[in-house]
Amino acid sequence: MGAPSLIAWFSQHEGYERLQALFAELIRETCSRHGLELPKSINLLEMKTMFLSQMDTWKKELVAQARSEAMAAGKAEGKAEGKAEALIDLLAERFGTVAPTWRKLIQEASLTNLDLWFKRAIVAPDLPSVFEPAC
Repeated sequence: MGAPSLIAWFSQHEGYERLQALFAELIRETCSRHGLELPKSINLLEMKTMFLSQMDTWKKELVAQARSEAMAAGKAEGKAEGKAEALIDLLAERFGTVAPTWRKLIQEASLTNLDLWFKRAIVAPDLPSVFEPAC
């Protein structure tokens, strides 16, 4: 129901000015709880315009935030994949063939673990010692 039809609905009822004012106050209070302050003097038609404008703003903000978060997640995932590949290459160079179970462990690891294992791989005496739990 658009604002004009809502106003028409209100006008069919006795005391519609008061109903309309109460409804506007309910909308104002709800908006206020969500960070959108509406002036007391605003009527339902003006509210509709403000809502549409605010919704466009929120949509743009949400899209920008989602895009930023997706890019950050993509960068982190790419960094982890690159670190995993580098670790596998380092282990293969130092210790020979890296078994599929080790490869799977590496490819599913967090960036924190990959960093730790990479540092250990540089000085480790053998492949299993790279993955030993920290003391």
